[in-house]
Amino acid sequence: MLAQELPNAKKSGPDEYFMVGFQLKNTLSEHGYVARGVCRTDSTGHLVEVVERTKIEKTADGAKFTDETGAVMKLTGEESVSMNMWGFTPTLFGHLEEQFSRFLENNISNLKSEFFIPTAVSTLINSGKAKVKVLPSRDLWFGVTYKEDKPVVVESIRSLVKKGVYPEKVTL
Repeated sequence: MLAQELPNAKKSGPDEYFMVGFQLKNTLSEHGYVARGVCRTDSTGHLVEVVERTKIEKTADGAKFTDETGAVMKLTGEESVSMNMWGFTPTLFGHLEEQFSRFLENNISNLKSEFFIPTAVSTLINSGKAKVKVLPSRDLWFGVTYKEDKPVVVESIRSLVKKGVYPEKVTL
């Protein structure tokens, strides 16, 4: 999806980038909490914001998360979430360089601070310097968050190889 859209990025006005938005229900672990960037889009499918939510867990009718105050909030499972699958053009590098310099100045003594791509992108969106088109995906996202996830991931990859979606052997 990203490879198809990137050549069509607008060359005038705000920089245009892309993000694959997965359905929350297709990214959850059966074995515990996960963290996901819950997305809000406008009527044209452009990203308005990504809010990092931790302690998201699957429920019988969707999902729930615990916010920073300890309150439990319900999610439907249909929400679009960022799994940090972005499509950027080279214009991003100048923006990141500018933001990273400020980040270093503000966090010089905080060794645990992190420069997050979604935060940098949100800054660009809020300043009007960029727009991000969300490309909806119904594909499953699988990863190993808990050791119990490993057999499911191994079987998922085997299934994709068997269907011809992935090659059996990757060569470089």
